[in-house]
Amino acid sequence: MKKCFITILGFLSAPTIAGEWVTLEPENLAQYEVAQQGALSFINEGLYVKHKATFTTTLPCAKKQFVVITDTKLADRALSSLMFAIASKKTMQFYVEGCSNDYLHGKIFILAP
Repeated sequence: MKKCFITILGFLSAPTIAGEWVTLEPENLAQYEVAQQGALSFINEGLYVKHKATFTTTLPCAKKQFVVITDTKLADRALSSLMFAIASKKTMQFYVEGCSNDYLHGKIFILAP
């Protein structure tokens, strides 16, 4: 019983990372960029998706017009999905958690109907 109680307390005290979903409708895509590591000193390697205005979010990132995906495998998959979204005029949603060099840091993406 004692061991179970400690496990539950450990679970309840684990830090949580707040994130939220942002939406990119086809008409709001301004551009996308793919950056290689070290190409520019002020950005990380990854896929950068730019909104014509800004993404609606409560996160404190300074550059809310971009979502960046820095995980290389995920960025590759997101680029393929973005190409499909552009061709089929689909909406994309990104789950963002915090900031990466002041850009919204994307962790998950989906194509919305």
